[in-house]
Amino acid sequence: MSQPTFQQGDGCCGCKCMDGELGFCGCIYTMFCPCFAMCQAANDAGLKNGALYCVMPFFGFGCCAFMFLGQDVEERRGLKSHGGGWHCMHSFFDGFSCHSCRVINECKVLAREGPVGAPASTEMVRN
Repeated sequence: MSQPTFQQGDGCCGCKCMDGELGFCGCIYTMFCPCFAMCQAANDAGLKNGALYCVMPFFGFGCCAFMFLGQDVEERRGLKSHGGGWHCMHSFFDGFSCHSCRVINECKVLAREGPVGAPASTEMVRN
């Protein structure tokens, strides 16, 4: 059995980012407002350094920020680890790989569903 990977896939130019939680607006959001997109994604993923992810693109380190955020969400979600080189390449060539959309959508999935294989939460009922 293979280990799960990003819901929008992990291939280049086939990541199905339009099918993600944010859809086409997510691509526009990450393209024109990467600071806010990364801050919100980091907060969705439960990371305490959302402000750092917000500041990094402002100073020209957006590629690095998506690389680190992608690795963090992979680890928190319990997905297949691709390693730093894979994340670096996909972040650098984001226009072709849609890595930013993939990471932002996966952060939304983490906020909604939690880690892969985690037991579903149930509501307690008092008798």
